[in-house]
Amino acid sequence: MKRGNLQGKRSSELSGESVAVPVRNLVKAKWSIRNDFYQTPTTVIASFYLKKIDKAKAKVTFSTPTTLELDLPTSDNKRYLATIPLYAPVDQKASQSKIMGTKLELTLVKADGSSWPVLRSDQGRTGEIIQIGQAGRA
Repeated sequence: MKRGNLQGKRSSELSGESVAVPVRNLVKAKWSIRNDFYQTPTTVIASFYLKKIDKAKAKVTFSTPTTLELDLPTSDNKRYLATIPLYAPVDQKASQSKIMGTKLELTLVKADGSSWPVLRSDQGRTGEIIQIGQAGRA
């Protein structure tokens, strides 16, 4: 692994991928964290599973209506940096984040009310039909 000073750089400048950067020795290491989501007609609730997030230093930023930036340092001297391209636009002011013991939970308010087949715009579609609400009758 290559050592370098990564402080002050955004995750998109690091290569566009999620990286873990130990805070003390700044060794760049690539890794990802598990995430999932579910939705209602007006919101998408996404969870990013990472233990020991430092609430005081964590940053969740909606840089554009379709881009989410995460900077999640942990109490065990690691840092998760990621730029996440969202499937569809969200209302940046109404969307919220909450840090819990084992995860970051985001409530993303949909700007256009469309159904999201995936969380990230760069993910492949699974072909599944995601239904919101009750099934119609024939």
